[in-house]
Amino acid sequence: MRLFKYHFFLILMTICCCHTVNAQVCIIGRIVDSEQIPIAGINCVLLNLPDSTLITGATSDLKGRFKLEAKEDKEYILQLSSVGYEKRSQICKPGNLGNIVLNEDAMLLDEVVVTPQILNTFGNKNQLILSETAMKVGNNALDAISSLPQFKTDISSDALVTVDNKSILVLIDGMRRSSRELKMLKADEIKNIQYYSNPPARYAHENIGAVIDVKTKKKADKLYSLYLDTKNGITTGYGTDMLSMAYRDSLNMFTAAYFIDYRALNDNRMNNTYSYDGKINEYRGLPGSYNGQYHIGQLTYQRYQGKNLFNAKVEYRKSPGKQEYEQELMGKNDNPPINSRSLQSDYSSISADLYYMYMFSQNRNLSINILNTYYHSNSDNILTNKEGGYSFENHIDNKSYSLIAEVLYGDKLWNGDFNLGAYYQYKNLDQKYNFTENSTVDTQKEYVYADYSNAVGKFSYNIGLGLENNHYETATNEKFNYWVFRPSLSLNMQNNKHSAIRLTASINSSIPNVGDLTNSIVTIDEHFYSQGNTALKPYYYYYTNLGYQYVSDNGKFYIAPSVTYSYYPNKNMPALFTEGDDVILKITEINNVHNIGASLSLNYKPINWLVLRPFYNYEYTTYKTYNQAVKHDFHNAGISIQFLPKNWQIMWNGNLPMTLVDGDIYTRMGFNMSTSVLYKFKSMSVGMEYIYNPNPSKVYADIKGFSYAEETRWNNFKNLMSLKFTYYFSKGKSRNHAGKRISNSDKDSGLININTAK
Repeated sequence: MRLFKYHFFLILMTICCCHTVNAQVCIIGRIVDSEQIPIAGINCVLLNLPDSTLITGATSDLKGRFKLEAKEDKEYILQLSSVGYEKRSQICKPGNLGNIVLNEDAMLLDEVVVTPQILNTFGNKNQLILSETAMKVGNNALDAISSLPQFKTDISSDALVTVDNKSILVLIDGMRRSSRELKMLKADEIKNIQYYSNPPARYAHENIGAVIDVKTKKKADKLYSLYLDTKNGITTGYGTDMLSMAYRDSLNMFTAAYFIDYRALNDNRMNNTYSYDGKINEYRGLPGSYNGQYHIGQLTYQRYQGKNLFNAKVEYRKSPGKQEYEQELMGKNDNPPINSRSLQSDYSSISADLYYMYMFSQNRNLSINILNTYYHSNSDNILTNKEGGYSFENHIDNKSYSLIAEVLYGDKLWNGDFNLGAYYQYKNLDQKYNFTENSTVDTQKEYVYADYSNAVGKFSYNIGLGLENNHYETATNEKFNYWVFRPSLSLNMQNNKHSAIRLTASINSSIPNVGDLTNSIVTIDEHFYSQGNTALKPYYYYYTNLGYQYVSDNGKFYIAPSVTYSYYPNKNMPALFTEGDDVILKITEINNVHNIGASLSLNYKPINWLVLRPFYNYEYTTYKTYNQAVKHDFHNAGISIQFLPKNWQIMWNGNLPMTLVDGDIYTRMGFNMSTSVLYKFKSMSVGMEYIYNPNPSKVYADIKGFSYAEETRWNNFKNLMSLKFTYYFSKGKSRNHAGKRISNSDKDSGLININTAK
């Protein structure tokens, strides 16, 4: 028995010693910045001492942690490096090194640093770092980000969207921005990008598809900067121009920006056919015109001192537009009568945005945001046909006010991130139709939410809970309350630094625009018109997504397939109704809508200066309107090719035709392509862009007793050439302030798509 006890004790000691030895030949640590915030994506390399031969390497995860397997218990050289941070080397022995502070590079990078392509996924987000190739693309942050395999730029709106066409809410250092404001940043000012493929709980009450938060680098001292970005057509009146100026020091930040998008077109042709029961009106378009602008002016002041952050922003928007065109009424005689159409719209808004944050500690803070927005908008739609003896006029005048208030508390809980917040929105719309009929709509929304993120080994998760209440007083003085419980769950498994899989499930909601809640009319043809619906309700839907990501060891190949399923117990969609001799287009509730989708995006870089980015999206939709059963297959495919030799950038983008369905209405988008050539030198770039868009859109529907088709031909955009120029000037170095944690906006002017000139 003694002998057995002796051998057992000896074996136990041997196991413990072996365990101790194994523990000692691992080097672990956590990389943080000067504010003790974890840094992901840092390259950690272990070198032998004294010959500096490579032993192993790893990359820090989203919590800044890394682990390196050493060969024996001795001294090694640990090297840490990444874009935007000072390279650090230190001698270390196996064990836990604790927190290692990595300082940001005090200088803006004049040269691009090669960054390995790795995956950093955590819960419901990815952390993206701009690669060498992405930093070469274009001349601003929007160009660089849109070159990443997860994103693309919508050719018609120049907005950043996901590769599977979901809208994106853009944040810069936590502050709500627009895609165009990414142009104010240079690519080498970006530290990393937090990408939420499904919006977290705090944004779940908004009708958005994804969220990105662009984190910028911190520097020191003062900065004066100016940024000019212009793109102007040489074949027709077309352009987007932006100028921004900024001053920053350790306490204060002043920024001013002005943006204009303008169109002056003279060859718009609208070919329309309306087939009633026993009658057909077929119109052939004659050259028409469109003149429109979109103006935005912003002034921002921010002060960051101690534990207090204050931010104030005033923004002014204005968007006048007018489209006029004539059509020949076919099939009447050799001298067909003329049909005249005119739509003129305008809106202006001013908003005041106030934000305050108090930081109790590094991880615990409280934020308050209050936003006031005033809108004035109007629309004049006129349809005249002398032979038919009719003239229809629709005049709409809107005045609206909204108040948005939000409070957010953030803290660390059980080594995870915890957020608790409350959101309130009040919006009032006063509408006058044809100078006599008045409608008033009052809407209010309350939303409380909480979310929690943490990780266990390779597995990470995000859990969100929200409760939303919408209550309306409609234009018919009816009052409604709508409650919806909003849970969300995201489960993520990162197998290694090259592959990850994520499952997301949530209940989402959508509310109608206030302009859709009135009775106002827009005339389309002599017996066809669009009308609002005062009985519209918010709706909710179930959403599930399973996605996989893989990136090769050398970063040359990236693939991201995903499958999605959405179920809408009811959804607000446009439908056609007959009323005597008239046909009415109205947004209404349609039940049991099912969407099954799949997406595949690829990114292949065979050589350093060539990138191929094909994508394909598929969606099968089924539901039943009052007129028909709809079973629709949606296909969307395209490819982007980038040539990036030295200071040159040559890009080609092509998108194949696709057909969308919404209620009874189908929209077919034709083939389009664009080519751009850009030369970059120092702080300037010059280039040219060509857009080929011969058949932009065709809208059509077909029900019993009525069908119609409206074809748009913007001949000015069939072969559009434009010149591009950018210039960036800066003096000094800046200290970036702490970013706002909450920021809101109201972009509902009271006008809807059909009564807005475009």
